[in-house]
Amino acid sequence: MIVSNENGLFLMRHTQLGERDWRNDECYKIIFSPFGDGVYQTSIGDIAVNQGSFFIFNPNVAHRQLKAGSEKLLVELNPSLLSQAADQIGAHRRAPEFSYIPYKHPQFLQWILLVRDFIIHQSPGSSAAQQFFDHSLTQLAILMMQYGPGSNLRMFPSTSKEGPVKAVIEALKESFTCQWSLDQMAQVAKVNKYQLSHFFKEETGLSPYLWLQLYRLFHSQKFLAYTNKTIVSIALDHGFSSVAAYNHLFKKVYRKTPTEFRKIHGYT
Repeated sequence: MIVSNENGLFLMRHTQLGERDWRNDECYKIIFSPFGDGVYQTSIGDIAVNQGSFFIFNPNVAHRQLKAGSEKLLVELNPSLLSQAADQIGAHRRAPEFSYIPYKHPQFLQWILLVRDFIIHQSPGSSAAQQFFDHSLTQLAILMMQYGPGSNLRMFPSTSKEGPVKAVIEALKESFTCQWSLDQMAQVAKVNKYQLSHFFKEETGLSPYLWLQLYRLFHSQKFLAYTNKTIVSIALDHGFSSVAAYNHLFKKVYRKTPTEFRKIHGYT
């Protein structure tokens, strides 16, 4: 099933087959995996989108699907819609660049399930469906600007669900420059470290340590974009053991160095 308008496209397909041809779209593409795992091939490695996660392809990134879950769900968004969303929330209008990190966030999952359910039970060509779809695309663009892990993000999103994961996340946010061990995180959560790792992965799609490293990285972005501080000082001020570790994670997340990121997204 495909529903589309001038701002974007929603595709739902029951297939687990891969794609033979590479795609290179001029839009943002959001891959959702609410009911199973998916794998996508890119020029710099495969990306696994596990059940409950989402992943955002930036425009003009070559990719093809290797595997889909029991149901393939994707949305394509015109970049101009994200510019409009930036205006609505008071963000800068420079085109956002999203990271190469699949992530879980309850509002994204709620959005895709709501849209999926509505479209299934409505005629895709009806005026009600089109109005709903147009409004939903605007909502998705705002969610992407607020919570999508990328250059627009100032703070890595955290969970609102009460429990051990939230307790650890709040502690990490307060002391993100400290050198945390998994045992210390488990003490905050009041569970053992194996349970914590399982709960954390289930809720965020990430390990506790990777969540902390990404929080440090996304927190550092505003210092890259809006200050003249050196890369070394930014890295060390944000809890990274060395500038080499900071550069390594940055290249993993964005496929570019902090210096290259600053040249593109900097305002100084």
